[in-house]
Amino acid sequence: MNTVTAPRRTLLGLAAVAAFGLALTGCSGTPADSGSTDAAGGPVEVAGVTIQKDDELAAIVPQAVADRGTLTAIQFDNAPADTFLGEDDVITGWGPDLGRAVAALLGLEYDAEVSGAFDTFIPGIENGRYDTSWASIIVTQERLDVVDIVAVHESTTGVITKEGAGLSISTPEDLCGLRVGALAGSAFLIQMEEIVATCEDAGEEAPTIDSFPQQGAAQLAVSSDRIDAFMTAKGQLSWLLREDSSAEGFEIQPLDYQPNLEGIAVSRDSEMTEVITAAMNKLIADGSYEKIMGFWDIDFGLVDEAVANPDVSD
Repeated sequence: MNTVTAPRRTLLGLAAVAAFGLALTGCSGTPADSGSTDAAGGPVEVAGVTIQKDDELAAIVPQAVADRGTLTAIQFDNAPADTFLGEDDVITGWGPDLGRAVAALLGLEYDAEVSGAFDTFIPGIENGRYDTSWASIIVTQERLDVVDIVAVHESTTGVITKEGAGLSISTPEDLCGLRVGALAGSAFLIQMEEIVATCEDAGEEAPTIDSFPQQGAAQLAVSSDRIDAFMTAKGQLSWLLREDSSAEGFEIQPLDYQPNLEGIAVSRDSEMTEVITAAMNKLIADGSYEKIMGFWDIDFGLVDEAVANPDVSD
């Protein structure tokens, strides 16, 4: 399995990272019982961990959110193992599980809407329709200009191609001249623009970039030779090849592109950034974070500290 093993690290030391993405590896099979639906204020079982309300954290929840009693979220429906629809069409993955755990700490219910239109997520959080989105949110300056992001994981970007296509992609320059797809609204499109510049600076033909509304559409485009490669989180690609029978005939290329921070997008209107950061750091300190991530076989890129709005300047 092509994954990148990264040691735990404190996000404050990552100011030089320029672009950020998802990268997860999945567990064997889809867990059917990663979270419970206990009432707000009571203990909640999340990925085998019992989460109790923390009165001190609950006391700093903004009054409007406390009165509502819910932590609202918009979650992507097809990015395993971070966020996807599992059995009985219940949103699952390590992102929603962290959302459930934080909500339980704060005495709130986790109330997630599921969507496949990823390019609507940041606008929906910016305008206050949703409080949050968990996982699949790469930290970029463009996003930090309009929403807050609490970074909770580090990973890399990878590329998938059709098996037997004769391609060998181990450096960004190997993408020059190829037809490459990425998810609409994702930061992988920003990364592709950087690769375009790299190719042009080297005097090579720039890659052609296509965006797709769903990962499945991109897979179909690769398998039908409409594009040469699809770029997304390398951990997601590992999950795809191992868990999804529809992914037969694909291969992950050696490229590991740019260390990426990802995490929780938070609406500034919600005034929840500080309390979510504090709640995440409690989960990290008491070991719950590591156990929840481990439930999804995420044993790389774990962090020692959740940091709101990390510096992504060059």
